[in-house]
Parts: sequence; structure tokens; C-alpha cells
Amino acid sequence: MNTFTGFFLCTLLTLAIISIPITLTLTTNVHRGPRFYVKEFYVPALDLSQLPTTSNNNNNNKNNSINNSIITNPCLFFDLAFFNIEDEHSVRYGDVNLTFSYGSRNNTVANYVVGSFDQGWLEVDYRREVVESHGVPWEDAVKAVSNGSTVVFRVDLAARPKFWEGWWYSKKKGVRIGADVEVDGTGLKVKKKDIRLNSAASQRGVGIYVLFLSLLVAWECLFF
Repeated sequence: MNTFTGFFLCTLLTLAIISIPITLTLTTNVHRGPRFYVKEFYVPALDLSQLPTTSNNNNNNKNNSINNSIITNPCLFFDLAFFNIEDEHSVRYGDVNLTFSYGSRNNTVANYVVGSFDQGWLEVDYRREVVESHGVPWEDAVKAVSNGSTVVFRVDLAARPKFWEGWWYSKKKGVRIGADVEVDGTGLKVKKKDIRLNSAASQRGVGIYVLFLSLLVAWECLFF
């Protein structure tokens, strides 16, 4: 392969690296919204101020009281914000499926479905709901927050919204996102700001793709 051909191939591959991720971004993000945020997250079973106190300082009695209190209220309270950042398109949501996990995605403790609804452009809608959890290791969780540590719950969201185009609705856009929520001994999320649900999967995919093509370019330029 002569120098000119090698240079030509390098140029083509370089253009591919630049153009294809941009094309993917434009085609997959025609509609930028909506965005989702966890505004509030409250676990009463981990709110140490709400646990019963006894005049007896015996730790075993205190732990028993804590455990009894926990069993009576295994609920998770959450406030989820739906923000349509589109300034020209309203959104129609189908059912929005929420999955709550403790510690990891493999330990699902609750599920909740937000019913279908419509949302105008640049509107924010809130869903303040409560769901009963099952399978949370409450004793371990209480011990952790009692020692000043935090525990992690995860909120995952799956939805297929579609957008009003002026005459018809677009195809449904698959959304699968999530976020970790740290909770301390107040029972509240540690982070004061709203927690955005997001997914790094697509960014990782584009990054791997760019790295692969970059290696091809380097290989062609060095050895041909």
C-alpha cells in the first residue's frame, strides 16, 4: 500500500470517528427530554428520632424496640419529578415502572407503577407516593445508620414516552435510567439537591466505539 492510499484510508477512518458518533447522537436525541429527578426520599424505619426510647439503657432492649418499630413501617416515601425540557413538544407517558432496590440492583425490595399521563412542554409534574417494601435487611440497615454510616437504595425507572409532533405522536422512546440514593439516620436522602436519574450505558457504548476506531486509524497509519 503506497503512501497516498494509506493517507486516504487514515482520512476516511478519521472522518468516520468524527461523523458517526455525531450522527448517532443526533438520531437518538431528536427529543432531549424528559428528565427525571428524585426530589425527596424518606425511609421512616431508618429515622432514629422516631424510634421508641426506653429508660432502660440495656442495648438488647433498645435493639428489640428498634426492630419492633421497623417491622410496623417498612414503607418508602418518595417524591419524583418529571421535567419535560422540550420547548415545542408535549409528552405522553405510558405506565412508568419504578423499581426500588436495597444495596444493589439484584436485591429488589419494591415496585411501583405511575399511571399514564400527558405533560405539556417545559412542564414539571410531581409524583409523591409511598410504596411498601419487602426483604430489606432492616436490622443491618439500622445498625449502619446508628453508627453514623449510610445505606444505599437504588431507584430504577423504565418508561416509553412519545412526543407530540404537531399532527401525530412520535414513536415511543425507550427510557431506562436509575440512580443511587444514600440514606442516613434521619431517614432522608443525604444529598440535599435533587438526584437526577440517568444512564451511562449509551455514553460508554459511544466511547468504546470511538476507541475502537481510533485504534484502527493508528494501526493503519503506523503499518501501511
